Amino acid sequence: MAALCKSAATLVLFAHPCSAGLGSYTELDRVNGWLIERKQGADGSLSCRGFLPSGASWFSGNIHLDAAGELVVPAGRSFEAEQQELEDVREALQRCGSDFLYLPL
Repeated sequence: MAALCKSAATLVLFAHPCSAGLGSYTELDRVNGWLIERKQGADGSLSCRGFLPSGASWFSGNIHLDAAGELVVPAGRSFEAEQQELEDVREALQRCGSDFLYLPL
């Protein structure tokens, strides 16, 4: 009976498509208060982003790093951080986009 349940569970796992992170961002890690998220495109490409959650929409209110790793502070917001904090976030984003396997450090 146990073998039958195990086989059924395995079949369900392989028959049901897994879509976590496919087409939408999913949380991977938090680095110094920054949220690291990743999305996988249908073609397998990886897209990562790092930001300080504020409850605002992504483009209008979150302090974040752009695609080049430069700090973006929206109008009306202020931000002060140590350079090492930003380097830690940049390093996490680099690891995020370099491989499907992301291991928080």
